[in-house]
Amino acid sequence: MLKTTDRIFVTGGTGLIGTNLTYRLRSLGYEVLSVGSEQDLRDQSVTKKLFSEFKPTVVYHLAAKVGGIFANSNYKADFYSDNVLINTHVVNACASHKVRYVFAMGTGCAYPKRLESEVLYERDFLDGVPEVTNDAYAYAKRGLLVHLQALAESTEVQYLYCLPANIYGPYDNYHPKHSHVVPGLIRRFCDAVDQNEPVVSIWGDGSARRDFLYIDDCIDAMMLLAEREAQGVFNVSTNVLTSVRDLAHEVCSASGFRGDVIYDTTQPAGQMQRIFDSSKMVDLGWQPKISFTDGIGKTVNWFRENRTKVRER
Repeated sequence: MLKTTDRIFVTGGTGLIGTNLTYRLRSLGYEVLSVGSEQDLRDQSVTKKLFSEFKPTVVYHLAAKVGGIFANSNYKADFYSDNVLINTHVVNACASHKVRYVFAMGTGCAYPKRLESEVLYERDFLDGVPEVTNDAYAYAKRGLLVHLQALAESTEVQYLYCLPANIYGPYDNYHPKHSHVVPGLIRRFCDAVDQNEPVVSIWGDGSARRDFLYIDDCIDAMMLLAEREAQGVFNVSTNVLTSVRDLAHEVCSASGFRGDVIYDTTQPAGQMQRIFDSSKMVDLGWQPKISFTDGIGKTVNWFRENRTKVRER
């Protein structure tokens, strides 16, 4: 389990998960080094220096180049190469500095495309081709798991590879083009209200379904997994699927938008659905606490209160 003497290094510390995790860890009294994009982990010398100076015993590796369908589809080479470099340098540094426990963040979008109508079990994660709109990113994130598995076979390093549902909440990326679906829609609807725009357009037909997980519930799961020093691959999800159309309805209501919503079927919608099996987390005693409606309401309110300083990258 985590020890009061642990020195915890959080990569990707300015992102949605990293910011909220860092707040939680520090509130519990842990010594934490949290770094974001100001430290370029694609540069091996930068990564080595951070590890040499801080000497972490536990690493939460969350750093990644991420984005929504538009970014993943249009910048595939960057998504692949940047993530491979980041992951390789961090995992190699964990090995050379004899880090006791590595908590790595994967992505549910890397599950095989052939399983999009079936329940997703951790054992099937590497077994098949991912969705084409995010395949470059998916293969880079899969490579992180393969690297950790190989490392665990030859060293004493223990690892946890987390496959979360679609996480949303405060401190997300609200870039107008490169954000994920929840922050993207929150920005679009709130901007439409503020600018008196009569119409909001959404990619796809709205039928794609996702498992949306509020950030506080995700952090609870991450803390529990690390406390137990669970090992291997774990799905973290609510087991509730919500369509993009229903998501749009919730955001529309929370933002106060009263105009028309149209669906652009000429644009891709990504995988039609992802259904995670979460029995391993249930066995550990974890259950999400925040309802979807409450979570969207909290996130819209946070966005409005922080509109001038939200992250857009």
